Amino acid sequence: MDLRQRWQILDDLCVCAERFLDLQVWGFGSMLQTGHPRDLDVLIIYTNPDHVTDLYAARLWETTLPMLDVIAMTADEDRDYRFIESTGAQRLHPSAADSADSR
Repeated sequence: MDLRQRWQILDDLCVCAERFLDLQVWGFGSMLQTGHPRDLDVLIIYTNPDHVTDLYAARLWETTLPMLDVIAMTADEDRDYRFIESTGAQRLHPSAADSADSR
C-alpha cells in the first residue's frame, strides 16, 4: 500500500511540499516494515533552507499519531552520508512520475 494513502498526514505533508520545487520528501524507518509504527520517520531533502522553515510553519506534525519525526538535509549531505541508500528510504514526493514529467 502507498504510504501516502496509509497515513493521511504524509499526504498532507507532500501536498504542502508541492509549493516548493526544491523539496523532496522521503519516508524511512519502521513505517516501511509495519502498519503500526511508533512514529513516521520523514526525510526532507532541500536546496533552500527557508523552504524547510516554511514547511515546518504549517505545524502538521504537532498533533498526529503516530508522530512525525522529520529530519532535513541537503542533497550533498545525503550523498556524503548515503542516508537514503542506507535506510532504504522510499520517495513520497515528488513521485517518480512527477520527476519524469519535469525533465
